[in-house]
Amino acid sequence: MTVAIIKPDGMPHQQDIISQLQGHGFSIKYDKTLNATTDQIKEWYFDKQDASYYPELERYLTRSEIRVMQLWRIEAIPYLRQFIGPTNPDTARQLYPKSIRALYGTNVQENAIHASDSEESAEREFNIFFQRQEAAALNTRRFD
Repeated sequence: MTVAIIKPDGMPHQQDIISQLQGHGFSIKYDKTLNATTDQIKEWYFDKQDASYYPELERYLTRSEIRVMQLWRIEAIPYLRQFIGPTNPDTARQLYPKSIRALYGTNVQENAIHASDSEESAEREFNIFFQRQEAAALNTRRFD
């Protein structure tokens, strides 16, 4: 299990991104489109709040909708991180030209998509955006 978040600059391409994810064996367990709050962004990027770029990052992630998905497949975390490409879209275009960030990313911050880096991060990120009651209700909705 892992979490992928399509960021504001990736949202115009969300259907293409989802098709690519599904084409690479990911199934979507939970899926939610929302306008993130500043509190959610602070919790998500708790370790970056002291960085000089954090205010701009917060503005970017709250400027329009994001799409949060819990994804399943074997080796989901490493596979997704490789599939989306390096954080810097310019690097992604050079090394992995068919990666999501190469195709849809603009710059290091506006790079179209986020992927959890560990099981702990995936669980924490899922809990930031999905309430337990909401997840239980969504459990009956499948996207395979």
